[in-house]
Amino acid sequence: MDNSKGVVPVQIRAQRDGQFIFILDPSMPFQMILRYLEKKRKTSNNFFKSAKIILDLGSRPFRIDEVTAIRDMLRRQWGVKIVELRLGHSLDSFFEWASKQIDIPIKQIPVAEFSMEPVVIRHTCRSGTRIEAPVDCIILGDVNPGAEVIAGRDIIVFGVLRGIAHAGAMGNREAKIWALSIEPNQIRIADLVAMPPQDDKHQPKRYEVAQIRDDQIQVLTF
Repeated sequence: MDNSKGVVPVQIRAQRDGQFIFILDPSMPFQMILRYLEKKRKTSNNFFKSAKIILDLGSRPFRIDEVTAIRDMLRRQWGVKIVELRLGHSLDSFFEWASKQIDIPIKQIPVAEFSMEPVVIRHTCRSGTRIEAPVDCIILGDVNPGAEVIAGRDIIVFGVLRGIAHAGAMGNREAKIWALSIEPNQIRIADLVAMPPQDDKHQPKRYEVAQIRDDQIQVLTF
């Protein structure tokens, strides 16, 4: 499977309150992200001037030099301000930086996964919807294009998956993505990113499963 085709270094999403979310791709080199932002600035014709930005690292590790560089670029060249920083599910890099600032070791006490119930969504996820679940996520409906589902473990869709799905977001490579039909532009499991193969979707099947095999994401039809 092609793991790079169609991957955008920074996804930009507008919110109803007028703010914009900049989501950094975890697989892209940082210099490529900066070049993309520079190109975007030149083609935006000051569209974002004075806007409020939410910087979402997703599963990208926290690095103070990267965050500072983006903050300074947006402030100086775009004329915009970052009003919120969203960290990924793995906070190890953030705790490492924070412990250096105060010169005290920081230890996070994890919540036991077995004590947490799966998140159940009892409707179709429409464009613009973002669902986050610390363990499993069950969708009783479709996941439409433009919707995003992120789960610490498995994602189970009782419908068609056409939006973005990220299973095993905390690094669990045993996680799987289950759906009656997997047809998104992009799927993620742990640290791997891929597009599903363009198979004949008219073939009769019961369901499909995306999982990691031989260090890449494969979609199996049943």
